[in-house]
Formats: sequence, C-alpha cells, structure tokens
Amino acid sequence: MSIKIRFFQKEEKLDSRAIGAGVYMVELLKDDEPLCSALPLYIGESVHMIKRCGEHLYDLFQDPRYLGLTSKDLSDEKLNLYFRVLEYLPSNVTEEERKKREKDYIVKHNPITQNPNSDRQIREIQNKVKVVQNAMKKYWKS
Repeated sequence: MSIKIRFFQKEEKLDSRAIGAGVYMVELLKDDEPLCSALPLYIGESVHMIKRCGEHLYDLFQDPRYLGLTSKDLSDEKLNLYFRVLEYLPSNVTEEERKKREKDYIVKHNPITQNPNSDRQIREIQNKVKVVQNAMKKYWKS
C-alpha cells in the first residue's frame, strides 16, 4: 500500500483535539495538485474522533470502495488521505448538537461520498466509486 495517511496531523504532531468530541473531515489530496483541490470525501461527528476514524481506516483497507476508492488508488503513492478536525466540541455538548454541527459542515463542504442533506454516505457502492473517480478526473490533471 502506497497511499499516504495523514491522521490528524498538525504541525507534524498529532492534533490532540482529535482524541475528544467533535466534527471531522476525510479528504483526498494529490501531491502534485494544490491544496485547494482537495476532494472532501466524508464528514462525521463522534465523541472520540480518533477512534471513529480508526474504524473508517479499517473499513477502507477491508474494501477501498468504502470511501469511493479502488485498489489502484490505495497503491498510488501520490495520493494522501487526510483526516482533520473541523471543530472540537467540549464533552458536555450533546449528540444532537454534534449532529447539527456535522450537518452544517456537510452543507458547507459538500463531501462527495455523502448525500447533501444527511450524514449518510451514498448507499450504492458502484455509484459512490463512480462519483469519486469522476471527481478525481475532473479536478486533477493526472
């Protein structure tokens, strides 16, 4: 596997906010493309973001289609999967409030594997892969 995983890195260290509750984003970047061309794949919320995203990674490595990728994508050394905190929320924030913040970020960033008005991913696997692969071709040169 050659894809680079940037797991809650901030200034070459672990972003300690990821240990707690909040809203996070998973993005796909390519080394030879500008940072502004990152593809937002998924936005979620959790009481323990780092734990939940570890589960996302496990699911991705079991089946790359989980995030709309292919086995070829996982072998591409120019690709980066970037997990980052969008908003840290104190532990006393309710699940209802976290979900509301998550939906606000989904509307703002429009992650391509999610339905626009929901925290749910596109259900049909082939469709999810098609959406991500088409976005990669459209927004990236190579």
